[in-house]
Amino acid sequence: MRVADELWNKRDYEVIRAEYDPLVEVHAFSDPEGIIGTDGVEEWARRYHDAFSDFHVELFDVTARDDSVYGRYRLTGTHDGTLRSARGDIPATHRKLDTWGIAQARYEGGLCVEEWNSTDIMTMLSQLGVAPE
Repeated sequence: MRVADELWNKRDYEVIRAEYDPLVEVHAFSDPEGIIGTDGVEEWARRYHDAFSDFHVELFDVTARDDSVYGRYRLTGTHDGTLRSARGDIPATHRKLDTWGIAQARYEGGLCVEEWNSTDIMTMLSQLGVAPE
């Protein structure tokens, strides 16, 4: 919850080092090679903040079990900057984004050591007008 609010909504990059293990591994469709370490998480967040000046995350159905936290999220924003991507950059379309995703975060010693993040990329690309035919 803190990461969604402080990092993604308020752009407080310092929260990354407080909440993530230095060697965290994040698995996300947007980055097929994976996102490794706190510097990687910061670069990942900055890419979306640069592309969507009003990027916002809203959490739903957050549940903790054993060493993991699970939840759904809604992403909204206006695509008014270039979205840098491993699959190719997407110049600003000035279109609105409103899509969903799910995430699982695994913790050790109070820090996130692994995160699985799956956003509905096809809906996102369709809303931006750049979905493949």
